Amino acid sequence: MPKEADHVYLGNPNLKKANVAQNFTKKQIAEYLKCKDDPVYFTEKFIRIINLDEGLVPFDMYPFQRKLIHNFHSGRFNICKMPRQSGKSTTVVSYLLHYALFNDSVTIGILANKAATARDLLGRLQIAYEALPKWMQQGIIAWNKGSMELENKSKIVAASTSASAVRGMSFNIIL
Repeated sequence: MPKEADHVYLGNPNLKKANVAQNFTKKQIAEYLKCKDDPVYFTEKFIRIINLDEGLVPFDMYPFQRKLIHNFHSGRFNICKMPRQSGKSTTVVSYLLHYALFNDSVTIGILANKAATARDLLGRLQIAYEALPKWMQQGIIAWNKGSMELENKSKIVAASTSASAVRGMSFNIIL
């Protein structure tokens, strides 16, 4: 019987290692399929975010955030003109996590004027990922402050918008 430590990524009990067999209940399969088809449901049911006063809490979305996720999922190109501090980054990060989990071999770029800002957004995504139940997670191949790769071959890269930061890379989604 394998030990629990054999199933975690680099000693982090919140992350599932790649190539670990997962047994699903019928309820988990139904839940997984529902989440795959509906990113709003996935976000409301499984995404956890950091609240400055309360710590890790469920993401309780406003109606405009639900609409944003729906628009991201149903349309290829989206441009949002929105005010500061409205929760748009958290909303987008939630959708990016959904996209990486439920689509194989995609590359997502999180770009910002400073690499530290892009890494902060990736960090928020990684916190939400760690809070997912193990049966919902893909196994981890690589996990660091600048990128992550899942066993479904999806990658998320955080970089600055400098001229050479992501030169030569192709992306399915760019934030």
